[in-house]
Amino acid sequence: MALSSPAERKVLHRRTIEVFGYVRYDQLWDIEAHLVDAKTNTYTNPWGGQVLPGEPVHDMSLRLTLDSSFKICAIDVASDKNPYPVCSKATAAFAQLVGLAIGPGWKKKVKERVGQSASCIHLAELLGPIGTVTFQTILPFLYDKGTFDEAPRPGLIDSCYAYRRGGDVVRRLWPNLPT
Repeated sequence: MALSSPAERKVLHRRTIEVFGYVRYDQLWDIEAHLVDAKTNTYTNPWGGQVLPGEPVHDMSLRLTLDSSFKICAIDVASDKNPYPVCSKATAAFAQLVGLAIGPGWKKKVKERVGQSASCIHLAELLGPIGTVTFQTILPFLYDKGTFDEAPRPGLIDSCYAYRRGGDVVRRLWPNLPT
């Protein structure tokens, strides 16, 4: 179902986010996210001069390398285009995520380590979609291996409408799970 027709309007800003999940040949996983912000009008940045329509204001990437238990083994961060020169220094804070596992409490842990003035909000915002894509990348692999059938991943039950306890999906995948 599409959105309803909007009122007459003009685009001023566009944010594009792409997230990809990769299986590696060394039994690890890479989840990569890329964010680009651009304006539709020319404006002047006091630090960088004139910015033309479509020219990136932000051009940033983040890669998490994880094992099959969803634990972060490595992180790579790139901040190629920023409105302020100091922004690229904020990437160092993301090293604090190594060793964490994506699962229950993920967003809270991210906020504690790289939230607000500790890092770059744009890169930190990518960690939400990265968490979701991590599950969508690794869970089908675990399902095919048979390990998904044994028990649901912690935090999966009641994480959304489809995985609600007692719902059709949960009853079919884990018929022995108590309701």
